[in-house]
Amino acid sequence: FVTGGYGRPGLNMLDNDFAPYYVGGIRLTWNFGNLYTQRNNRGIIATNKNQIFAQRDAFLVNTNIDIAKHTNEINKIKAMIQYDDEIIRLQNSIKKSAQAKVAGGTLSATDLMREINAEDRAKQDKVLHETELIMTIYELKFTTNH
Repeated sequence: FVTGGYGRPGLNMLDNDFAPYYVGGIRLTWNFGNLYTQRNNRGIIATNKNQIFAQRDAFLVNTNIDIAKHTNEINKIKAMIQYDDEIIRLQNSIKKSAQAKVAGGTLSATDLMREINAEDRAKQDKVLHETELIMTIYELKFTTNH
């Protein structure tokens, strides 16, 4: 910085005449407040960092639990589909037997319709389980981001 002027007296107080004067120098400013809060700020940053790591670990644990749950659900549904195939095969043989009995006159048409409906219900259950399998696979893909 530089400050100057012209006045009576100048910088020499013993001289009563008009004289130019100037003062020059360097200005340095320093905020000491940051020195007092720096340790606290570092502590806050460390606490936030630990909190983020804890949240990440909790997220990973929950994601792994969801993956295991979806995988178990997929295996369970695949087993149900295999049982559905067996049930459909058995219901088909029961229906054929009922058709033969109706042709022989030992079974009523109402009983035959009951057996046909049971076979259709088994087929619908299989389609339902296949749809559930597809939904569970997509939920697993969504969870794993694949």
